[in-house]
Order: sequence, then C-alpha cells, then structure tokens
Amino acid sequence: ADAKRGHQDWEVGDGALRLIPADPKLHSAYSHFPLFTTEEFENYALKADFRTEPNPESGHSGIVLRYAKPKSYEPSSLDVSIFGPARKQGYFATGAFSHGVQAPSRLAVKPAGEWNSFLITVRGKNVRVELNGQEVNALDLDQWDRPRKRPDGSDHQVPLALKDLPSRGPIGFRDDYGIGISFRNLKIKP
Repeated sequence: ADAKRGHQDWEVGDGALRLIPADPKLHSAYSHFPLFTTEEFENYALKADFRTEPNPESGHSGIVLRYAKPKSYEPSSLDVSIFGPARKQGYFATGAFSHGVQAPSRLAVKPAGEWNSFLITVRGKNVRVELNGQEVNALDLDQWDRPRKRPDGSDHQVPLALKDLPSRGPIGFRDDYGIGISFRNLKIKP
C-alpha cells in the first residue's frame, strides 16, 4: 500500500473486501468514517469473516451495528471491535463492544493473519456476538438506559443511552487507525 495516501481505500479482489490503510498524519482530509451498506437493517443475523494484517499487534477496526450520528467523531454507535490477536482480554479485544461498553467474555480470535468468523445476531434490543463458533458477548440494550453509564453505574464513552440508538440503519465496516483489514463471506439474513 502507498503510505502517502491520506484517505482510506476499499478494494475488492480475491473474494474479499480489503481496506488499504492510509497515514492520517500525512493528509488533513484523512477520514475514518465506515463503509456502510446502502440498505438499512433492523433485525438480522450477520456473518462476516475477517482478517487483520499478519502483525499480531495490528490494529483496530470493527463492525457498526447501530449508528446515531453519521459523520460525527463522537462515539455515538454500537460497534463490535476487531483488534490484532496479541491483545489481552478486556475492552480492547476482538468481540468487545467498542467505546468501553463491554469487554468480551473470552478471547476466541485466531493467530495473526488467519481468517476469523463473526456471527452477530441483532433481534430487537438483544445483540449477540459469536466469534469462531463461541459466544463472546451479548447485550440487552433495554438495560443500558443512561448515557455514558453501564447498568452497574460504571462509565463508558457513548454519550447516548444505548437503548435509544436507532433500531434501524445501515451496517458499517470501519477502520480507525490506518490498519489493513479484509472481510469476506459477508452474509446478512433479515
């Protein structure tokens, strides 16, 4: 990839959708806004295979499930995180809900450079995440009724009550920090 580019480029080839990273320091118009589906979804099952670069420390990406403020840098969405497999259990591990919402219950990501598979089910206010055949996270959004607060009263970063995020919208594939990521076998079943 050309490290002098200042924008994100998505390309299709070899059966995969691939993000070619850009360098945010080299271009003032750098944007990390997700690539969204044109169709909107409310209740669905999403299967998505993904792989980060072979570097086990590689990056941070994710899948946007619900989005309140398009074109905003404020963390106003419900995202499932994708990190390089060297990450430890916690809020910065694959399968976490981004912005410090909820860590995955276990690590299930494969070694660096290998393909992984998500099955994400969104049914009403219930969101369930499986990674490589293991359930790693689940939310009942009705319990998330205060901005920036988890049900137990501790803090996260989303400035809206998660239960109030729009229930219908596009699904997004994102990159935040100029990493390369690939997706394949994307299947959405309403």
